[in-house]
Amino acid sequence: MILRLPTEGLPVVRVLFSFIPGISHLFPLVPLAWAFRAAGHEVLVAFGEHTEIAARTGLHIVDVAPGYDGMAVLEKALEDNPKLAEEWWASTLTDDPTPWAVFFAALNRPLVAGTMDLVDRWRPDLVVYEQSATVGLMAAARCGVPAVQRNLGIVRTGGLHEAVARCLPDLCDTYGIDSVRQPAVTVEHLPPSMLPQEPEGWFMREIPFNGGAILGERLPAPADGPRIAITMGSVRPGGFYGYYGIEQLTRLVGEAGKVNAEFLLALGDVDLAPLGELPPNVRPIGWTPLDALLRTCTAVVHHGGPGTTMTAIEAGIPQLLALDPLDQGNETTGPAVAKRGIGIVTTQEEVDASMLERLLTDQDLRIATREVRAEVAELPSPADVVPRLIALTTG
Repeated sequence: MILRLPTEGLPVVRVLFSFIPGISHLFPLVPLAWAFRAAGHEVLVAFGEHTEIAARTGLHIVDVAPGYDGMAVLEKALEDNPKLAEEWWASTLTDDPTPWAVFFAALNRPLVAGTMDLVDRWRPDLVVYEQSATVGLMAAARCGVPAVQRNLGIVRTGGLHEAVARCLPDLCDTYGIDSVRQPAVTVEHLPPSMLPQEPEGWFMREIPFNGGAILGERLPAPADGPRIAITMGSVRPGGFYGYYGIEQLTRLVGEAGKVNAEFLLALGDVDLAPLGELPPNVRPIGWTPLDALLRTCTAVVHHGGPGTTMTAIEAGIPQLLALDPLDQGNETTGPAVAKRGIGIVTTQEEVDASMLERLLTDQDLRIATREVRAEVAELPSPADVVPRLIALTTG
């Protein structure tokens, strides 16, 4: 007797995943990519800059922009657009990020030629891209296949992709792209109760992926008492502060020293010397996958990244978002965390010991987090979503 699997009979398709170069953009989609692979489909990832880290996901990576430097690209865009640069530092992404199209166009431009060459050679049947990667929509238009967008936090798409394409007329002409279509499907990142606005598409269960590692001595052991992790994202190796300066965390570390709890600095392998002598209850642990770390913690302090937010929910712990005005991505989940009551949202300049104490004692935060965790667990898993996405290629 032959056991017939639910996916048997579906065509084997080629799925291209497209991102702007940023590990924090790649990692949230790794479980979906592996769900395609586990169902027997071919998967290729168009990426840049951090390709060695990307390859550790076990997926096949194509470097479509050798030498890409995301921070240099952004700085040049800000330099070339001084008026918009003033607003960039003073404002946050809104319901419609179209006003920032020139910056997103700058981030996408170096990726286009390599991605178009890739789709011409590989001919995907489906393109999955994250919300800021207009290049993914361009790739789908180039080869005439459906596209699937994965959103980032609460930011709505609005007219972003059309505006980005208008900023890249030379490339659209070169590759015969008359217009970028709307995606066939949009997949939300946050669960329904956390979205302040109407959803743009489907909901899917978030399966936190923070990278593989040989943990060894870094394997987090259960804590003897209250433990709070401090992490500031993975925009670059060593985190965001590997670029902007670790000294910005001086106040946070000082306030942590006033709290009766163990604090673990999961900031990557950056030089912590600018922080001076650390309080006795604060210790660095280098780079450690957050999903493994947070399951041993009582709470977490972080920069507001969507991936970290969802990893904290999966671990069932409250969170404090210490936002930094230099990081435009920090508002992608802040309002959602505050709306749902699963954490404290503040700025690095305003963090104090009383807020850190509240993370340990406020039962309302803990109850709300458990409710959202249960809500996420009820959503369709990536494996559940794959057959529905494959059906887009046969319509």
